[in-house]
Amino acid sequence: MGATAVRVSPVWDDPDRIVDLIRSAGPFWPLANYAASDAEMAALGRERNSFTPPWFRQDFARESQVLVPGAEAILANQRFAHGAQQLGGGSDAVVRPQAVYVNIMAPTPFEFPPHLDIPAFRGFTRATQPVWILKTMKTSGLFEAWRTKIATAVSWFYTGIGGDFRYWADGPDGPMAVERSPYDNVGVLADNEATFHGVSALGGPGATMPEGLTSESRLVRGESGWDVHDADGITQAHFTDDEVRFTVSWKADVFANAEEAEVHDRGDNVLTLDTVVELFQKDLASRGVQVHEPSDPLTDQAWIATLASTYQDPAPHVP
Repeated sequence: MGATAVRVSPVWDDPDRIVDLIRSAGPFWPLANYAASDAEMAALGRERNSFTPPWFRQDFARESQVLVPGAEAILANQRFAHGAQQLGGGSDAVVRPQAVYVNIMAPTPFEFPPHLDIPAFRGFTRATQPVWILKTMKTSGLFEAWRTKIATAVSWFYTGIGGDFRYWADGPDGPMAVERSPYDNVGVLADNEATFHGVSALGGPGATMPEGLTSESRLVRGESGWDVHDADGITQAHFTDDEVRFTVSWKADVFANAEEAEVHDRGDNVLTLDTVVELFQKDLASRGVQVHEPSDPLTDQAWIATLASTYQDPAPHVP
């Protein structure tokens, strides 16, 4: 890609329209639902929390298809597309918007730690493969020739305390850049599968979060704010509009030029599970790591744990 990160301002012609769209959507489900086993969480570089934080998500568009009426206003954002071209190297870059999702965060007295998003490879995407193996493939560095470059744009709606967006455009050893509340119609584009990013604690001094949330909890629009309901529809918590932080995330596949896009479209040289296992096994052997060839590479817990311990992303330093 070209630039490592692109700041966009303004992002929206009508920010209130986007806020209204988010408020009309739902339910939003806990982020805790996005990984399954402890071994998979280890592959993502995180431990499973013993509780469910008040962080919620809903997909607004997936595989270029709008899922929430009105979300085409986000998917077709031309300022994001132009920024993605800059990331892709210039005017020859081909940008294909693919997904939109919205995260809603309520007061939380700890950070969302620096992390990387889930990558995609020719023949291997999250539509058909577990998150953990995609993340481990990116961390290993063995599959860059197959990786689809993805530009991610993030924009926020929040005027309260905390909730800083932090990112490391020059790598985990580089300086940390920050976007802070009150957010003023700005956004940042980066290759978030390779750019660490995170969020500081949300809320003022003494901010607390609700107890008892589970993967079955869901966030819905309530009277003058937001309600968290359990599986039986019982209200577990309520947040005012001023307490919650919206993040709009937009993702697009980016190809350096039309020729590269055509290679992708033809399905040339796509990865298979056999190829992925073979390359991992060869690299593990070269490192002196002994592990049996898995009978089922997507469920073998010893295999998953070995990959997780061998391929780890260096975490950036948070000042």
